[in-house]
Amino acid sequence: MWRILVLFLGLALSAQVAGADQYDTTRLFTRGAWYVDLTHDTSDGELWCSGETRNNEAQTFSITTYDDGTAVLFVFDDRWDLTPRNVDFLVLVDRERWTISGDASGIAISVTLDDKDKADEFLLDLARGNSVSVANTDERRIAAFSLSGSSAALSTLMDCWDSILLAPPSKKDPF
Repeated sequence: MWRILVLFLGLALSAQVAGADQYDTTRLFTRGAWYVDLTHDTSDGELWCSGETRNNEAQTFSITTYDDGTAVLFVFDDRWDLTPRNVDFLVLVDRERWTISGDASGIAISVTLDDKDKADEFLLDLARGNSVSVANTDERRIAAFSLSGSSAALSTLMDCWDSILLAPPSKKDPF
């Protein structure tokens, strides 16, 4: 936790000095197929942590946590051109099946993980699983990902989230 806090402070300081790029991202962890990044938006001071994996199709499965306390599951595919709308989709972690009502827009589908008990159970499934796939409601698989390294990555993600929730507000104008 201290290491992440030190990285955050260094990140904030370097962003103020550099000021050139809007997003300053630091890779905190890599294991197996997973990695965890801490990103600072230098224009508005927002912070987020992402635990992600990519597959051979260049699709990304991401759990992203924000400094406002929000956590979101994203699945990205640069080949998609999704009309903004509500969508239902399936996430299968090994033999566990999750039916999700979320949003589609552009290159991503997403859902906010706002039910803490369900989110905890879902993250535990991801941490214990071997693979995760995403399917449409007709059960046609859209994407598949390895969960190798997910347990340690999700633990690091939660530590990162705790750190940004405790970080002092860095908004340019808090009012």
